[in-house]
Amino acid sequence: MTNQLLAVHAAVRRRLAVAIAVFLVFAVACTSATATSTPTPASTPDPTVAPTPTATPEPTRASPTALELASAEAFAELEEFLEELGSRESATAQEAAAAEYLQDRFQESGYETEIQRFTIEDQVLAGMGLTLDLPEPEEFAALPLERSGLGDVSGILTPVGLAMPGDLPDGGLEGRIALAKRGVITFQAKAENVFAAGAVGLVIYNNVFGLFRGVLSSEPDHPVISLSRNDGEAIEDLLADSELQASITLTTEDLPSQNVIAVKKGPGEAVVVLGGHYDTVPEIIGANDNASGAAVLVTLARMLADVDLPFTLRIIPFGSEELGLLGSRFYVESLTEEELENTKAMLNFDALGTGPVVSVFGDGEITDLVSDIGDQIDVDVAVTLGLRGGSSDFASFREAGVPYLMFFGDDVSRIHTERDTLEFVQPEMLGGAAAVAAAMLRSPEFAELIAGR
Repeated sequence: MTNQLLAVHAAVRRRLAVAIAVFLVFAVACTSATATSTPTPASTPDPTVAPTPTATPEPTRASPTALELASAEAFAELEEFLEELGSRESATAQEAAAAEYLQDRFQESGYETEIQRFTIEDQVLAGMGLTLDLPEPEEFAALPLERSGLGDVSGILTPVGLAMPGDLPDGGLEGRIALAKRGVITFQAKAENVFAAGAVGLVIYNNVFGLFRGVLSSEPDHPVISLSRNDGEAIEDLLADSELQASITLTTEDLPSQNVIAVKKGPGEAVVVLGGHYDTVPEIIGANDNASGAAVLVTLARMLADVDLPFTLRIIPFGSEELGLLGSRFYVESLTEEELENTKAMLNFDALGTGPVVSVFGDGEITDLVSDIGDQIDVDVAVTLGLRGGSSDFASFREAGVPYLMFFGDDVSRIHTERDTLEFVQPEMLGGAAAVAAAMLRSPEFAELIAGR
């Protein structure tokens, strides 16, 4: 471990100590009032007897709850994680540095660890992504949509509104690059409409702040990329005065990525996986999506380090989730048939930090149990039908037939935007997920459920 990482970890412990101390200060016995009895008339004092001094009672301190401790610890971990590592774009040196950091944290808690490396074929844009042919060429930061076509294309950049059939110019888009606004219809429908009209490329700009990485349902013949709302609107203003030539070059290259695997061995062959990705989309710090999940995984590792569990625990922060769940897919595909059969459950933690309560969905028996456990330890748990669009690493396990439980916060309005920052993360949401997950994993009911699978 480097001296720099040792200093960071010492800072985490200092912050955690301060956070817990704050909880202790506020947990003073004034939380419960003592009933006052009806006063008894005082007897007349004997002037010959000296009064007996009355000792001032010491205030009683209430111990911090499991939720308070988990909240303080997870938030302190999240804060240091972000300060040290910042943005962790998939399949980059920043993602690799985050993997090393997480490996060290698990080793501190006594887990056996390994880095599981894999190679991905990633779409790569030349330059910043979109180039406009101005007197001095200007580049704009863009992202390719997943399943975009490849190519080196150029043409007049032409606004097409929402890219609905009625928005397209009467003369078609032959040899042009279409500029569309996100919304109303799917990315796939926009692509099909403009390419049927002869376009050789499609640029979709966001309808909220920040960049986004969308997904097409099938691969077109031409590139489809995304821009931020600010850049899209600025380009629209430029196009109001004159026609401009634009160019896009989208190719692929092999890039390295990795999962971190921490293992606490138990008796028998049964395995339970706790997972969640740690990478981000480009240039986004990703406090909620998904530094929150990484922080909770480290917190759970510490909470369970000295607990005897009737199964082997595998804690796995996954790489390159933002490129299509690539880390979790690689892990699942690396398992033998026997190892897959022995994987009895997967708990996934993603975008936990904002929302009214801890939200979950997944396997019916596990969701019923986690709801009961939440009631027992006073953590509000809402069982939901699932995510409103998008996916997460649980899907790789679900597709392989592994029962799963997804923990998340039911407010994803800031993910993949510049506003996904620490100030919007609620410590009690992190602590709630950690506390209820730890309590469930320790429970006899969960052991019985696992034994029956």
